[in-house]
Amino acid sequence: MGKIEWAMWANEQALAAGLIYLTGGIVGVAGQFRDWQFAAYGIAAGVFVCLLEYPRSRRAKGTSVERTGQYCFTVCVKAFGPLTRNYYVRAILHAALSVPGGFMLATVLGCVCLGIASLIYLS
Repeated sequence: MGKIEWAMWANEQALAAGLIYLTGGIVGVAGQFRDWQFAAYGIAAGVFVCLLEYPRSRRAKGTSVERTGQYCFTVCVKAFGPLTRNYYVRAILHAALSVPGGFMLATVLGCVCLGIASLIYLS
């Protein structure tokens, strides 16, 4: 059996979590839920997570197929240096971004998924 590359798995999980967080935020704002400000935060956090996680990292062995249009996002991620390229920093960042999503039903699924992605980055 091969060794699991946790970073690749965490990247896919965090990208999906960002999209779920974004969708929940849109539902919360459009539905004018109580405390809809958390939903507006969910939109901003979801977009940020998607922009951060869209570039796919390289695998330890073999090749990985780049996503369409990945190069321009890769330049932006590299511009922030170790703040965005270090997986432990990403784990803490995702954990911090997920906390406000737990206060509203529309964004709680994105919050949980982002928390799971944070735990995967730590492994």
